[in-house]
Amino acid sequence: MAEMDWDTQGKQAMAGLEPLHFLLGRWAGVGVCHGDSVRGELEVAGILDGSWIQAREVLVNDDGAEVHADVTFYRFDVEGESLQALQLFEHGHMMVQPVEIMENGFRWITGPGGPQLVFCRDEDSISYSVNLPGEASASVEMTYKRT
Repeated sequence: MAEMDWDTQGKQAMAGLEPLHFLLGRWAGVGVCHGDSVRGELEVAGILDGSWIQAREVLVNDDGAEVHADVTFYRFDVEGESLQALQLFEHGHMMVQPVEIMENGFRWITGPGGPQLVFCRDEDSISYSVNLPGEASASVEMTYKRT
């Protein structure tokens, strides 16, 4: 790819994020996390100059105890011409994954040994599932509606 000026790169980075703009906003959800019923809050916003999207999620069990929290940053890599997700979560873990846009949402491309994460967009909600290698059913399934 030919080198481009700062403004052009910024415009392309923001344009590349457009397929994820449906996530922007505040969401409340319900679902299952490792077999337990959970409620979730998901807050998604453009940050910096809009060339990054930040998604913050917290899941709590029926007693109100936090069972999962993460922050994911999405960006469009102009040089690589691809979407990426950088996820930070408990115990100092971090994952960087390519993101593939699908007709009704997107998925993280994690390879056969990693968790399979798929986001689906419906008319008035979003949902996602996480399938871990070797497990027959999803370890996490959430459905969110805008608040």
